[in-house]
Amino acid sequence: MRRWLIPPLWLLAALGCGWIALTTPVVADLTLFLPRSDPVAELLLEQLRSGPTTRLILVGLAGDSETVRASVSRRLAERLRADGSFARVANGADPVPEAELQALFAHRYPLSPAVTPDRFTAASLRAALQQRLAELQSPLAVFQKRWLPADPTGELLTLLRLWEGGMREPAKRLGVWFSPAGDRAVLLVETRASGYDLAAQRQAVTAIRAAFAAAGAGTAVQLAMSGPGVLATLAEDRVRAQAEWLGGLALAAAVLILLLVYRSARTVWLGALPMSAALLAGAAAVDLIFGKMYIITLAFSMTLLGETLDYPTYLFSHRRAGETVEETLRRLWPTLRLCVATTVLGCLAMVSAGFPGLSQLGVFTIAGVAAAAATTRWLLPTLLPPAWTPPQPARIGPWADAVLRPRPRLALTLGGGGLLVLLLLVARVPSPWEDDLAALSPVPRELLRLDQELRTALGAPEVGHLVVIAAPDAETALRHGEALAVYLDQRREEGLLAGYDGAARYLPSQDTQRRRQSGLPEAEALADNLVAALAGLPFRSELFAPFLDAVAAARTAPPVRPEDLRGTLLGARVDALLFAGARGWTALLPLSGVRDARALAAGLPQGETSRASYLDLRAETNRLVAGFRAAALVQLAWGTALIVAVVWLGLRCWRRVAAALLPVLLALIFTVAALLALGERLSLFHLVSLLLVLGIGVDYGLFFSRPDADPAMRRRTLHALLVCCGSALTVFGLLSVSELPALRAIGLTVVLGVAASFLAALTVARPLLLRMS
Repeated sequence: MRRWLIPPLWLLAALGCGWIALTTPVVADLTLFLPRSDPVAELLLEQLRSGPTTRLILVGLAGDSETVRASVSRRLAERLRADGSFARVANGADPVPEAELQALFAHRYPLSPAVTPDRFTAASLRAALQQRLAELQSPLAVFQKRWLPADPTGELLTLLRLWEGGMREPAKRLGVWFSPAGDRAVLLVETRASGYDLAAQRQAVTAIRAAFAAAGAGTAVQLAMSGPGVLATLAEDRVRAQAEWLGGLALAAAVLILLLVYRSARTVWLGALPMSAALLAGAAAVDLIFGKMYIITLAFSMTLLGETLDYPTYLFSHRRAGETVEETLRRLWPTLRLCVATTVLGCLAMVSAGFPGLSQLGVFTIAGVAAAAATTRWLLPTLLPPAWTPPQPARIGPWADAVLRPRPRLALTLGGGGLLVLLLLVARVPSPWEDDLAALSPVPRELLRLDQELRTALGAPEVGHLVVIAAPDAETALRHGEALAVYLDQRREEGLLAGYDGAARYLPSQDTQRRRQSGLPEAEALADNLVAALAGLPFRSELFAPFLDAVAAARTAPPVRPEDLRGTLLGARVDALLFAGARGWTALLPLSGVRDARALAAGLPQGETSRASYLDLRAETNRLVAGFRAAALVQLAWGTALIVAVVWLGLRCWRRVAAALLPVLLALIFTVAALLALGERLSLFHLVSLLLVLGIGVDYGLFFSRPDADPAMRRRTLHALLVCCGSALTVFGLLSVSELPALRAIGLTVVLGVAASFLAALTVARPLLLRMS
């Protein structure tokens, strides 16, 4: 290819990748770091993303007086109910919308659990009428006057109480919900959108804040919110802010290093080209393969700044008089090519179809490293005068020869000491692995504590515990749910849990509805029982003609099905708990206040064609992560074997292979030992970081083990690697002080690994090469 074509083609490719990167949606979904290996994993991911508990927003109102908090709670609930974004707004004083009242009223007999044959005897009707008479003299008077003629048995009121039921109802003060201590008024808001539809959740959070600003105007009440959607939007904001802040600092540090070392503005913009190519190519590759980018991948992108700056640095430091830029790159290219190949092979261990989160990191790194190397090899020579050499005022002098002097005893001592320390630490640490993804959450601990406090106050279902029914159809799932409800009621009385919810609570199975219909009396018998019940009561018999007509119609009405409730709040509640999937129908029973999960799971009733499973999301997540980690370690072993093979193909000399790879092995041993000594538990992000250390360490080993007889060239290599090491320590050092656990894990691991790789390559590579030769 003609040299003049390379810059415009590179620019077109960069613009194309930039356009793709700018249109890539960014998501803050930590479940991308869970495997897709089996049906349990798929169900787990579905619940973590869009299960009913992910739709809940927990609201707390603190400050000012109790009366003011109650008043603000009412005004806030009124405003939120007028917003179409919410399927439910509950604060203990819930006026049900008119459309919902009409829907419940129309289906009250098949839906009410109080409907039995005994419900309509003369004695039961008389007791119900006496109860209605008492309510007409209470705050329920307005409600009962409206519905009394058609519903003297109070089935609508039973359904409204059922609507509030399921979970333990919070304490009430002044007619609204309060925390047990009374310091907060609490509300439960359910969004129509999934908890991980971040755009919709952000709109919901904004709507709540706007409604509170109006409802709490002129008071000292303070708003607190939590829930999966709230925490997910907060996580996205924190990671994005950290990525932008630390990325800006890292870029500034890289520019400053280039200016201080080479004293040339040209090296700054030339060094920026491979880094820009890496970021753009990595983001474009992720979008083309995955269609979206996880926010951690965005933050992870700054790690490429520390690695891809190495490639132009090798060129700048190895320039010498009498040699063109193209000749220098041609001389370095065999070693540089091996560096790129080993980094790519190391990152292949992250790429797995069953683990899209880590696969994103692997694809991003592979594409970025390849683009940076190609830019250095073919673009930079076209932008530089053939004889260009950086000023390099701070040249490395003869003192470098003392640093480069072989010290085999020191190398042996470092290697043996690191291995001994690692063995001692592994023997003392029961389990060095961190399998809990929650430990890597970017959400501050104080907000997690607030979430637990609000969840306890509201009796809201816990995100981590639910019973899952897998059935061939909706009717089977509902029947199984009814059997489970009986079982869970018994366990609740025994104190094993505080409460539960389920679709069968709101929509009984068709069998149950037909059984209730069969218990409704015939028109003549009901009329006789009503006349007997009215004797001596101040009601006129003709007042209850609508009641007689309604019971007669309900006797022959078809059962209520899920599709009959679509478009209503009741339908939204049922749809969140009962839905069709690729493997049939799934019914969910979220649990709250679980005290003995093992005892609950042991006795779950099973159906003939349906199966119930107790799902502890946290325990199941940890199990899946541990399984993936074991598989990743196997992949890493294969990747290491490929690296050895590729390095041998490139060097064709086993002693040079040993000299290049033994230092990084010692560095990895030291890094793991140091992390364990610092009290770190090794997570997936530590594993990813060790892969980066592997790639960087192999680079150092390859360059330090080059058989250069010229002392001046060895000094240039030392100069280049000092700059590379310094830039990597700067970039990853910034990550190591991040507030986000994932970024901190990456930064700390790579800082330790880079320092260990440099020292190990410096002390081991050259002595080993000379000794074996």
